[in-house]
Amino acid sequence: MILKKNIIRVISAALIPAVLLCGCMDISRREFIYVDFPAETTVYSESTGAEITTVTSQAYITLPEDDNENLHAFFTPQQQSFINSCFFMGDSICSGLGAYGFVKSCCAKAGVAARNIEEFTFDSGGSQVAPLTAIVNSGSKNLVFLMGTNDVNIESSEEYCTYYSSFLRKAEAVTNGAAIYILAITPVTSNSSFCYNYEIDEFNRKLKEMIEASGKPSWHYIDISLDLKDADGNLKPIYASEDGLHLTRSAYYSILSTLCRDAGIS
Repeated sequence: MILKKNIIRVISAALIPAVLLCGCMDISRREFIYVDFPAETTVYSESTGAEITTVTSQAYITLPEDDNENLHAFFTPQQQSFINSCFFMGDSICSGLGAYGFVKSCCAKAGVAARNIEEFTFDSGGSQVAPLTAIVNSGSKNLVFLMGTNDVNIESSEEYCTYYSSFLRKAEAVTNGAAIYILAITPVTSNSSFCYNYEIDEFNRKLKEMIEASGKPSWHYIDISLDLKDADGNLKPIYASEDGLHLTRSAYYSILSTLCRDAGIS
């Protein structure tokens, strides 16, 4: 990726179960550590057994012990059924949902952003396909998008919303009445080298405004960031991996709980 002034690559992920398998290639105008330890895992469709996507990791992060809990036990049968019916797509933050085992259908890759998602391909049925094709192949009536972290340091919030809106309209066009849930960008810790939370908050504010002004009844903005923040508006330590950007298993429980709550699933 090319930043307006500098090119700085951030690559982050983790192993499972002791560490999360979740890759990311990000760009920041601030200093970050270069790492490159490739690994990958494959997520399969619960309904067909077909390969859905490969989540690539390029760094290893140690996760806190609180993530050893089996958080699935806290979802009701109705919530788990809804989660299983969803098709998730996005960046490395999104890939944690599949890597931690919370969801079965997750197309997420390092470096994915609203501005460039259509430049990526995803595994679907053993073939590399365009994101819109992966959406069609999923057959899901509940689409969930989580991306934007890789946009914050690249373009303005207005440009971000323009890119995102364009892709959402295309995704809506290739589905037949699917509900579309757009998740807010997740916060970072106060000492994160990636970006600042006031920037993320501005992007989320614009994203919410764009969705509300779209006139699309099938588009739903889900603010997953609120429950992840501490009193100062930063990512809570219990939800933060070592890089201050990626998330622990507990954070994904919070994200899915918020999604279920705001979707009216109890």
